[in-house]
Formats: sequence, C-alpha cells, structure tokens
Amino acid sequence: MHDTLSLFTEGCKTIFALEPIFWIILGTALGLLVGAIPGFTSSMATGLLLPVTFAMDSLTALIFLISVYISAIYGGSITAILLNTPGTPESSATSFDGYEMTQKGMGCEAMGIAFCSSAIGGLISYTVMFFVMKPLADFALRFGPPEMFLIAMMGISVLAALSTESPAKTLLAGFFGLLLGTMGIIPTGEWRATFGCLFLADGIQVVPAIIGFFAFSEILSMVSRENVIKTGERVQYSIKRIFAGMPMALKYPVTILRSSIIGIIIGAIPAAGASVAAFVGYGEAKRVSKDPESFGRGNPEGVAAPEAANNASTGGALITTLALGIPGSSTCAVLLGAMMIQGLRPGPQILREQLPLVYAIIAAAILSQAIMIFMSVYLGYSFTFLLRISTKILAPMLIFFCIVGSFAVRNAAFDVWLMFAFGILGWFMKRFDYSLPAVVLGIVLGGIADNELIRTYALFGNSTLLAFIQRPLSLVILAFIVLGLVHRFIRKKPILTEEA
Repeated sequence: MHDTLSLFTEGCKTIFALEPIFWIILGTALGLLVGAIPGFTSSMATGLLLPVTFAMDSLTALIFLISVYISAIYGGSITAILLNTPGTPESSATSFDGYEMTQKGMGCEAMGIAFCSSAIGGLISYTVMFFVMKPLADFALRFGPPEMFLIAMMGISVLAALSTESPAKTLLAGFFGLLLGTMGIIPTGEWRATFGCLFLADGIQVVPAIIGFFAFSEILSMVSRENVIKTGERVQYSIKRIFAGMPMALKYPVTILRSSIIGIIIGAIPAAGASVAAFVGYGEAKRVSKDPESFGRGNPEGVAAPEAANNASTGGALITTLALGIPGSSTCAVLLGAMMIQGLRPGPQILREQLPLVYAIIAAAILSQAIMIFMSVYLGYSFTFLLRISTKILAPMLIFFCIVGSFAVRNAAFDVWLMFAFGILGWFMKRFDYSLPAVVLGIVLGGIADNELIRTYALFGNSTLLAFIQRPLSLVILAFIVLGLVHRFIRKKPILTEEA
C-alpha cells in the first residue's frame, strides 16, 4: 500500500505542472465539444486529435487523449437531454428520461444530475484503478510469449462473444484486421505482403486506419443529410438551475454505486464499451426500482444510472488496455495506437517498466473529471450551436483534418490515400453490419500476436503447440477463448443487449 501511495503521489507531482494542466483542460474542452455533436464518437474524437500528439512526450500525449476520451463520453449527454439526440452512442440511454425531464421544463436539472453522476462514476472507477494496478503489475510478471499471444487472440474472440450483431461477421472482421496487422517486415527480417511498396515495410500505420475507419466513414454517412440534426426549439437555460440539479443525483447513492460497479466490470471486457454499460446500468436501475413504470417518463434516477455507468466504464477500459494491452473499447484502441507511436508497449511490460507513468495517467484522469464538471456547466449549452451547422460546411472541414492527420504521420501522401481507402471500406462494412472496432482492434493486435508467436516458436521450437496447453496460465486463457466462442455460437442472443 505504501508503494502504491508513493507512486500516486509522484504521479500527482508530475501532473500538477503548467503544461500538463493546459493539455488536460484543452483535451476536456475538445472532448465536450466533439461529444455534443450527434454521430461523433469518442473514438472519432481521439482519432482526429491523435496527430496533435506527435510532437509531445509520451505522458503529455496520453493525458491529452484520455481527457478527450473521458469528456467526449459525457458530452453526448448534453444533446441527449436537451434535444433527444444523443451526441454519442454511450449517451443513448440517458435520453430516455433526460429528454422527458426537458419536456417537463427540468432540462437544466437533468444536466446537473448527469454532470454529478458522471463525475462520481468516473472517480469510483479511477479509485479502483488506483488499488488494482500494482497487484496487476506483480501478476504481469507471469506473462510470457505464449500468454501474450493468447491475450491478443482473446481480444478478437471477446468481440465476437459479446457482439449484438452476427458473431461470425465480427470474428471475420477481427481476423481481417489481424491479417492487415501482420503486413510489413517481420522480426525474422522477411518482407510480408508488402507488394513491393516501401511504405508498407513498417506495416499498416495505425493512425490512417483509425481516422479512415472511424472518422472518414462517418463523414461519408453524414454528407447525405442537410444538417447534423433537425434544428429544434430553443431550450431555456440557467446555470443556477444546473447547479441546483447536482444535489438531486445524491438522492440515488445506491443506484450510482451499482451502476459504477457495472460500468467498471463491463468496461474491462474488451469491446463491450460504455454503450453496453449504460444500457445495463439503466436496465438494472429500472429492474430494482419500486416504481419501474416511471422510467422513460422523466425519472431523475433514469439519468443518474446510465451516466454513472458509461463514465465508470472508462476506468475499466483503461485497466484492460494498460494491464493487458487489449483495448477495452474502440477509443482505447486509439490510445493503444498512440502508446505504440510514442514507443510504449502496453500490457504487462508497461506495468513492469513504466508503473509511475500509469499512476500519473490515473492522476490526470481524476483531474480531468474535476475540470469537466465545472467546464460542462458553463460550456455545455453553448456547444449546441454546432448542431445547426450545415453538413456542407462541417463535412469539408472534417475531411481537411482527416487529410492533415493522416499525412502528418510520415509526411507521406500514401497514408492519405490509405485513409481514404479505409474510410470507403469502413462505410461499406457498416452498411453490411461488419464491426469496424473489430478491424481496428485486429490491426493493433496483429503485430503483437505475430511477434509473440514468433518468440514462442523461438523458445519452444517443435513444442510450441504444447506450450499453450502445458502452461497453466496459457491453458486458462485458452479455455476462456474456446468457452466464450462456443457459448456465443450455440445461443440465439448475445450476452448483452439493449433490451437487457
């Protein structure tokens, strides 16, 4: 415990400097801004802003992107409550009762409840991170090449096991991403699937892939609409009423705590994400309520539950991303790519070698939550002006950022064309219900899985296959993979659905 406190204290000293605080504030503001735009996601926000971090040191880059991630999830609740149009999928459940409260003239109070519940849920999740990261670091010492290979494969299999769509399509998309991730020069010195192109020698660049699949594909869907949303009736706004709404969230401590625990657990499951956490948190609150019929009709508890769950999921997702090197969400896949760009190797290695960095990230996440609760009060409603911008203006602006971001990776036009190709491919994949996060996750994990398999073969030679079943930890991970896939394919419905 003493070591944990020392590490956290050192992380706080690192964070509380002028430059880190500036980037945390900027990241929080940009996350709120992007999150309030319907159709934009936290993964899209972090993907677009990833090139900004190229000139930063590793810690500054990560705390900036994590601040964007945290605040973008909350930002979606602003339009969900005021206009019944969730800015992000994570805020869909918030609109059920939030907009009904707005219809009753309590929109400001609903925003206050959402602010307070989000902050509490996030703080609970980061407190859990504070206590579990050191034990996880000790446990990580047991991970060798066979275990790391299986962990990478588990990331794809979990996607299929929890998919609300076709698990076969999700699994196919994931393995397609794995194939893309294995392109380039491998550790043995051989050139694989480069087709004689020098730009593919380093493999598929993560940044163009992320921007293409998440950002450009969404822009292609956006241009078919005149506006992001239909302009609605102007909502009366009062800062005093928002502050008055915050104590209302404290009337539901059990609900917020339960939703926070749900959010942490679901967030830690790779690819489950904040959307699932919000729906499950909302469903559980309704199930145990003494007045379930009031949900969907403007019950403040129906705002507190999903907001606590979706923000708490960020801590759970970061635990999985940092401790195992498996993105706990599509946004964490972007963060994983950012770490790799900065020369960091997420997973057991970062826990062994960069534990002070991890605790500095936890301190930054807590500070971002504190900043967000005040910033969102004063800036939340003003962000809704973006909803009235025509897509004829907004789309070209976003395409410009996509081009600049892709080009900035290596100053190569090839990466721009690669981004366009991935964007068009992503647009078609969404139309046919193939998982884009699965492809991106596969690209991120492909190189890791490939390298660890080669290392496993170098260590065990002809006994490589036996290594996966003779090592206890490998056998446990393998059992989870097999049981998860078998269970998913033999049942009719996924484990987690919106109806749940």
